[in-house]
Amino acid sequence: MKKLLIFLALVTILNGCASKPASVDGDSTEAAVSGIGSSDSNNKQSISKTLDGEIKFFPTYDEKYKTGSNEMYDFWFDIPNEWKAADQSADGSEYTIFTDNDKVLIKISGEMITEPEDEYYTKLAGNSGTITDFTYRDGWVGKKIGVSGTETWYVRVDGDSYMALHINAADQTEWLKQNEEKLSYVAMSERTTKESYGKGMDGENSVTLDDLQFGSVKLDMSYDELMKVLKQKPDKEEKEEYEGLEARTLFFADNTQIYVVDGAVYSINVTSPGYVTPRGLKVGDSTDRLIELYGEPDSKEDENHWGYNYNGYEVFTIIVEDGKVKEMQVDLVM
Repeated sequence: MKKLLIFLALVTILNGCASKPASVDGDSTEAAVSGIGSSDSNNKQSISKTLDGEIKFFPTYDEKYKTGSNEMYDFWFDIPNEWKAADQSADGSEYTIFTDNDKVLIKISGEMITEPEDEYYTKLAGNSGTITDFTYRDGWVGKKIGVSGTETWYVRVDGDSYMALHINAADQTEWLKQNEEKLSYVAMSERTTKESYGKGMDGENSVTLDDLQFGSVKLDMSYDELMKVLKQKPDKEEKEEYEGLEARTLFFADNTQIYVVDGAVYSINVTSPGYVTPRGLKVGDSTDRLIELYGEPDSKEDENHWGYNYNGYEVFTIIVEDGKVKEMQVDLVM
């Protein structure tokens, strides 16, 4: 069970990065997805791209989707694992999303507000378009602008700028019908925070972000910070790299496993009683003690797998055996 918990995240990341747009051929595909010609392809401090200029994607808690960001306008969005996105703009403000149909044009972008909003929406709609309210998954209300039966804009205001998704499917009406759910998911996902969508978002949180650590080992700390805290190097390290995104699992002498993605701690799995949660739980404690500290779990895959949620995501996982805590894991919220 332990290796399954840790490596499930690895499979999600690699699956999310591995697919190439099926309809774009040869060198043009590689040039597009590597960000050639984009303004910050050489920006070594980029949050949203690799050193090679490719857009970074991270796993979401919906295994069918992955999440990426636009650094220039500071927004995040989700796309299906099999789709790709590339920065083909001159200034990094706009990404092109590649599907399995090269006749469908999808772009997601940021743009400064330079005119009254109503005038901007009317300009996008044209002479016969429609403008209606559109509610994003985080509750923000923007606009859905139907230019025609196969062309739509989704626009939301973020301070002094717009975030916009433009879908132009030309004559691909059948493709639109087949991919309606995916397109709706992408449109609703556009947001200003990295955190993505999970089930039960409206429910109360069983744990807080401060709960997601064992002793001094915390999620999202850098690899260097981790080494300073542990004061030991791993006995073994397994690395995986795909298109510039490095993922590695660190194995320690006490059977602790720590999963590091892009230089930051993404997941921590412990079986040693030497690690204590902020509320005082440790491996070896009884399930009565677990319930006393955290309450009943939000989910039970079976009697041995207990899950506690934050904003709808299972971020604190407990494996119990014979009425005692056998294993604990915390995962980074996306």
